[in-house]
Amino acid sequence: MNLIALNCRNCGAPLQVPDDLKHVTCMHCGTQLAVVHEGGAAYTEKLDALAERTEQIEDKLDVLHREQKLAALDRQWDKEQEGFKIRRKDGSSHLPSKTGSIVGGVIGVGVGLFVMTIGIGTAGGRGPGGFFVLIGFLFMFVGVGTSLWQLHRAAAYEKAKRRYEHRRQQIRRG
Repeated sequence: MNLIALNCRNCGAPLQVPDDLKHVTCMHCGTQLAVVHEGGAAYTEKLDALAERTEQIEDKLDVLHREQKLAALDRQWDKEQEGFKIRRKDGSSHLPSKTGSIVGGVIGVGVGLFVMTIGIGTAGGRGPGGFFVLIGFLFMFVGVGTSLWQLHRAAAYEKAKRRYEHRRQQIRRG
């Protein structure tokens, strides 16, 4: 058995320990030490310092793990959000909102009523005026239908967004 000469990391007292030993207690001050072998050198390190460093590393790993979970959740939310977007004919898109759907419905009904008024004003709604009444009714029907569809999409989007924000808060709290 080969002995190696070391010094206590706490009090500096000389120590003679077997070269395969991993832990030792200083006989002078009672400090528990780890025997560290790096390359051809060996030294001692206080175990409480190792425990503290280990705890710091664990804390950093916990933070990195939470950040990784948040990043994955954010990527998933970005993809999910794309599915809620309403596409326009020009290729642009927007997220549905309750206000926008109500305004769109009011505009559709308003245009429909205006066109119907023109039709009724033209020969009492007979002949070509009847066509305007029909078109006005169609505008109103499409306006209300589109408004209801967008209201449904807006409600589903808001529910999904609340669920995403709740999951995000849970991850942040750990």
